Amino acid sequence: MLSPEQIIRINQKIRLRRVKYNDICAEMTDHIACKIEAELKNEIDFERLLHKTMMEVNPRKFQRNLLIQANLNAVKEFFGNIGDLRLVVKSIAMTFIIGSFINLFSKNTPEFAETALKSAFSIAYFLGFILILWANKYIRNSRLLTTGTVFFFIATFSQFFLKLERLAWTGASNHQLLFFMTACFSFILCSGYANLFRQFKKLKTA
Repeated sequence: MLSPEQIIRINQKIRLRRVKYNDICAEMTDHIACKIEAELKNEIDFERLLHKTMMEVNPRKFQRNLLIQANLNAVKEFFGNIGDLRLVVKSIAMTFIIGSFINLFSKNTPEFAETALKSAFSIAYFLGFILILWANKYIRNSRLLTTGTVFFFIATFSQFFLKLERLAWTGASNHQLLFFMTACFSFILCSGYANLFRQFKKLKTA
């Protein structure tokens, strides 16, 4: 069993290797401590084993692999919300509420209505990203950051791909296309914030 001082020593060595996130640092500390304990025979061997294990584990590669997996899990969780009935109901309700306002703008020009729709959702997405940047400054949790990053990128790409001119090939009217775009943006917003609050809740109860 390693002493608290030895655990702190492991943690310090990991921090020196630019491991930025508290959860990854804790997981790596536990991983390295277990490897050292398996080979440790006396106190003198600790520093030698620590150096050897750090070379084997490669903290930066360890962090990169965990971040890749965290991003994949965040994408899976984001689109997995399609099966969440409560979230789908919220998205539908938001679509009808916002859609009624967009109809008012569409009486001017469809392009103006599209701009108003995208501007409103961009503000909502941006507020979520600001929340993550603020939280990460204090919490520094990789899962929270990847959840926010995935939300932001999906929202950004949706703004680029969901355009009236790109969807004209469907043959649907501008009114129908605006309603479809509102539904997509509503789901992205509900799914993104649901995942963010889920991560905050996990951190609070951890």
